[in-house]
Amino acid sequence: MDRSEEDMKSVGFFGIFKQSFKTIFSWKKIFAQITLTLILPLTIVFLAEMEISHHVFLNIETNSFLQFEPNDYDGNRTSAMDWLYYLLFKIAFIILLTVFSLLSTAAVVFTIASIYTDRETLFRNAMKVVQKVWKRLLVTFVFIYIALFIYDVIGSVVIAIFRSFLRNKSTLSLILLLIFLIVYIIVFLYLSVVCQLASVITVLENTQGFKAMKKGKQLANGKKKVGMGIAFVLYAFLVGLLVVYELFVEYGRGVFELAMVWRVMIGILCGLLLLMLFLLFIVTQTVLYLVCKSHHREVIDKLSLSTVLGGHMGETVVNPTVGGEEIQLGRPQLQQQV
Repeated sequence: MDRSEEDMKSVGFFGIFKQSFKTIFSWKKIFAQITLTLILPLTIVFLAEMEISHHVFLNIETNSFLQFEPNDYDGNRTSAMDWLYYLLFKIAFIILLTVFSLLSTAAVVFTIASIYTDRETLFRNAMKVVQKVWKRLLVTFVFIYIALFIYDVIGSVVIAIFRSFLRNKSTLSLILLLIFLIVYIIVFLYLSVVCQLASVITVLENTQGFKAMKKGKQLANGKKKVGMGIAFVLYAFLVGLLVVYELFVEYGRGVFELAMVWRVMIGILCGLLLLMLFLLFIVTQTVLYLVCKSHHREVIDKLSLSTVLGGHMGETVVNPTVGGEEIQLGRPQLQQQV
């Protein structure tokens, strides 16, 4: 983090990626520790869910999809116990995914903030901060899940309506469906940027839940295209990795007739790339936060930020202001009179 606050304001799409990679490679040791300790279990949980879903619950997921078309349903119904096991499996997956995502986010955001303020960056310090902020970060994650769930429900309802119209295969219906999918992706990318900024805000500022998401929305203004472009690239890479994993690892025996050794090697490679991608997700969203703060002229005072980080570490006491808020990391600068 060798850029000043004024320099950060002008950082764009490529600059955020460049700064993110530079930060990771300049501080390889601590990011490697965080990756192996927190992000590796996250990756294992993610891939394990795909494996178990494919080998154990594929019949349930296939039938639940086919039920949108009653005439195509093959009659291979699953029992109530199968649905119960499937539900418990999904709940366990969401809990594990949330836990490791929460811990990884807190550790990486704190580490980058420490680098930005020239504080000592130690792995044990990052883990101490995780213990301090995980509760309020969990609150923000719950609001993020609620927002994404509502958005998915709305999207599913609209798609179901389109499916009913598409039975006659009209050209107009296909065009409308394509337009809806494009709009759906664009809104999803914007929502993901707001959620990512809200996560960083929760760690570094005295804000959580809906207020953090509201502030994330405000910070995203002016840098929406940059943030959405970054999200698009990362999600596109994620989807590409998952497609490769599904085709060459999950279905490698039946589709491409790959030997087991090749399937294992491709699976390991996909896992390593997924591991690095998850780290890059969190690093870029933190750098984007710094860029958005500078863009809105909310200059992050390094002394104030260092005080906040010290408060997380138990080194200093962050005295609340009259309004009950902790030291703010940035106040909008007054425009100079001409």
